Amino acid sequence: MNTHFEDNTGAEASQHGLAVLAAIKAMGESLAQAEASLAEGYALDLTGLDAEIGRLCAAAGAAPAAMAPALRRNLEALLVQVERLQAALPRPNNGGAAR
Repeated sequence: MNTHFEDNTGAEASQHGLAVLAAIKAMGESLAQAEASLAEGYALDLTGLDAEIGRLCAAAGAAPAAMAPALRRNLEALLVQVERLQAALPRPNNGGAAR
């Protein structure tokens, strides 16, 4: 049995999990920057945010089970940030008042 291969596979899986965790944290930093920009009155272009978060979720699902609690906590924190950003966004004007 080749335990060297098994060790490398486990190490690669751990590296994958750590990379996903780092990407989630980087997304959190980007969302914090977006919140600050919005608070200062800047317009935001959030095109692709949903796809990027979807990729993070898929990558987290492929991470080692031992990393699941940390990934879940960080994804939940990301969700709180997204919801806070969504609440702060101006509502679109549909061109007329409701009657």
